[in-house]
Amino acid sequence: MKKILKISVIMCFIVLFCTACNGDVTRALRHDGFAVGGEFICDPFFPKDKEDTSYDKIKYITGMHIINSEGKIYEYNLQQTYVNKMNCKVADTQLVVKAIFDNRIIKATDNKYYYLVGENSVSPYTAVTSGDNNYDIYDLLLKGEDVIKAQTANSNTGTYYVLKTDGNVYSITIQKADRNSPAAITSTSVIYNKNDYGNTIIDFNYAGDSANTFIRTTDKVFRNRVTNSDECTKYADIQCTYAISEAESFTEYRDRIIAFNGSTLITDYKKIFTVQS
Repeated sequence: MKKILKISVIMCFIVLFCTACNGDVTRALRHDGFAVGGEFICDPFFPKDKEDTSYDKIKYITGMHIINSEGKIYEYNLQQTYVNKMNCKVADTQLVVKAIFDNRIIKATDNKYYYLVGENSVSPYTAVTSGDNNYDIYDLLLKGEDVIKAQTANSNTGTYYVLKTDGNVYSITIQKADRNSPAAITSTSVIYNKNDYGNTIIDFNYAGDSANTFIRTTDKVFRNRVTNSDECTKYADIQCTYAISEAESFTEYRDRIIAFNGSTLITDYKKIFTVQS
């Protein structure tokens, strides 16, 4: 009887201790401008126990897809579960992702380009052909073996941001001499230098002056923050200004965060958070 009681006390202590740890993470993220949401049920991305290291690691999470560290594609839905009783499922494709553009075009391991999201009556995971009006842009941005991720920064000026394997993000301008000429790269420069952020950049999102812009290195996350919150939230004629700074909650609890894309964050205790500010 005493043995059973002792075990029960130990189990209660473990549960309370873990709950307190999770609570600390939640409080830190809320203080950092995140709102708490529901649960993310997706067994492949969570360890079965403390010794389990075989679970999938999330590399990118888009609005509809998750790409793991090996380039495998999953589909997910945060509002409903699939038939498998989870919020995710393996995508019906054999494609393996090497690089991604605007969260909708991928370069696969066969070095061809595919639609990640269906568009213009074209199904997801279908090959992009030269008949696509933007094919030359996809090719210019993604064909390099050192390209990991590309994103449109300003479509009016033909400016794109590209993360490469050297850990820097480059600003690349693509233009046409005239409507009949092929697109060409006219300028390239480093826009986010890894040396300015203390380590290799492994992910980023550019959303202009908004809280969804971030830079992620191997050990830190830097997020866009409002620098004049008191004034711009009070007065209609004061525009909010932003500056990128380190998100301390990420640094402290980086081992507890399994996914972040600028707007949605998922912790290792399956809680979903969304960016508020």
